[in-house]
Amino acid sequence: MSALLIRSTAGEGFEGHFRLGRFWPRAGQVVAQDAFTAEEWAVLTADPRLHIGPAPDGAQAEADAKAQSLTDAVRAVLAALEPGDFEADGLPKLAAVKARLPEGTKGLTKALLVTIWGDLKLTP
Repeated sequence: MSALLIRSTAGEGFEGHFRLGRFWPRAGQVVAQDAFTAEEWAVLTADPRLHIGPAPDGAQAEADAKAQSLTDAVRAVLAALEPGDFEADGLPKLAAVKARLPEGTKGLTKALLVTIWGDLKLTP
């Protein structure tokens, strides 16, 4: 998994902008390449207000640690969900999971939730 730096190219006076429900600051944010689906990457790469490039040295280990921490937090929440916290198709509701995560937890997307849920369902 490779880490990328995504930063807003918003003009002076703007701290960044939102795309795909996330805030992209001018300073940049490191994300793993597998953090988004192909369709989401298409949206991000097509946005002229975003610059996507390689992450700085050492960012890969930091991104991996953050991803593992988020995965662990989501798994704990999934274990405590109630019947009303699931969609008709059996997937957990994103809003229900986000509401139960520790305050300040960021980075959970529907795609990541589906991946974590799928991994849990495959585990015997």
